[in-house]
Amino acid sequence: MHFILILPVLLPLLAGAGVILLPFRTRRGRNGFTLAAVTGCSLFNAWLAALRPAETLTLADLTPEIAIAFRADGLSAVFLALIAFLWPLASLYAFEYMEKEDHQGRFFACYTACYGITAGVALSANMITLYLFVELLTLMTVPLVAHAGDRRAMRAARKYLVYSIAGAALSLVGIIILIFRTGRADFAYGGAAGADNGDGLLTAAWMMTFLGFGVKAAVVPFHAWLPSAGVAPTPVTALLHAVAVVKSGVFAVIRSTFFAFGPPMLSGTWGQKAALAIAAATILYGSLTAFREQHIKRRLAYSTVSNLSYILFGAMLMTTGGLTAAMSHFIFHGVMKITLFFCAGAVIHKTGRESIQETAGLGFAMPRTFAAFTVASLALTGIPPLPGFVSKMNLIGAAADADCGIYGWLGIGALLASALLTAGYLILPAARAWIRREDAPAAPAGRDPGWRMVTVLAVLCLAMLALGCCSVPVMNALATLTAGGTGGGMA
Repeated sequence: MHFILILPVLLPLLAGAGVILLPFRTRRGRNGFTLAAVTGCSLFNAWLAALRPAETLTLADLTPEIAIAFRADGLSAVFLALIAFLWPLASLYAFEYMEKEDHQGRFFACYTACYGITAGVALSANMITLYLFVELLTLMTVPLVAHAGDRRAMRAARKYLVYSIAGAALSLVGIIILIFRTGRADFAYGGAAGADNGDGLLTAAWMMTFLGFGVKAAVVPFHAWLPSAGVAPTPVTALLHAVAVVKSGVFAVIRSTFFAFGPPMLSGTWGQKAALAIAAATILYGSLTAFREQHIKRRLAYSTVSNLSYILFGAMLMTTGGLTAAMSHFIFHGVMKITLFFCAGAVIHKTGRESIQETAGLGFAMPRTFAAFTVASLALTGIPPLPGFVSKMNLIGAAADADCGIYGWLGIGALLASALLTAGYLILPAARAWIRREDAPAAPAGRDPGWRMVTVLAVLCLAMLALGCCSVPVMNALATLTAGGTGGGMA
């Protein structure tokens, strides 16, 4: 039965090719095919995430130590569940957003194919397969970033590509050292069994993978590509910043840490301390920059920079509690942030306004959009009982319980300061949107977007409420899935 592990990768790639090659007579026909394909893939991925077959599917043995292989464990299930839920919603949103854009066939082909490549990241059974799919994701998303074809878009795509190639080179060196030092690259909870945490070369190799994959996760100082990529259409930036690229970078760091090198080797080393310090610094930098930024999409981009390091900070505690807390924010942030980006895209799409200052009083012209924006802003800030509160409290609790000394407490301070800053850069603009002001720009003629965008926003708001109100079973499920990656405990 292990052969089914290739289907989450293969089916979206075939569907993406079909978007280009099949002779659709109308745009509606192409969109219907795309939505049906993506929804079908999501239903299959949800089933696979629940089933989690124990076998490993090996596509090719490159050397005795290196293979291209897939496996579905607990961590894979978390990532698969996230993309299975969000990708059909993103596609439905994109149909309305892109209806007046050029080159829609190319756009939706790449957009759908990225689904399969992201699933490949989730299902990778070893570091080589993970590296391969992370880099394939770069190549497939570059055309999406450059979609507009103007100078700004091409510059942003080049910047994204340069940063990604540099990160890929660094992480590849770390992977090569791991293979030659330990003779293995496959994933097993606990990592390189028997490795001494005094092995300075392996610690340096892990730091290379942390920083290399950290480029995708937008750690400071390798974050600059992310705000620049905001020139892409909103359906692209929403997936870049909430689901596909950045979460693949975070996922790769977690795999490298817990399943390749291993906490027994890394805990207490200079590498762990450096990673915790980088994560704490990125949390503060991203929040401070978002607070100052006035362009709505760039503000959300810097917020993503900050929140990705929430996840990294939890994982770098290198405890089971830290990993569970990190994966809770991994999921919750995806739902909250994609909602915020979709709201920002709706404003830009309907009014052409891109500045935070221009949204004052706009809630009365676009009530559904700003209702969703308000809910997502409260959630990301951490207002109970919404999911952001749950994940942040779990992260703080895990840091307090971990034996990381001053680095754990620095992270807690960064999390608390970031929560206050988030209230400033999200809740205050949301509140201003509901206050009529005489000096505010005149309300636009447009109203809320059409039923497709509004439906997506409504579903996401319901999801946030459900995740917050049902946080106990959600956290119990995450604890089971992340304990050993398969539902078992750490040996």
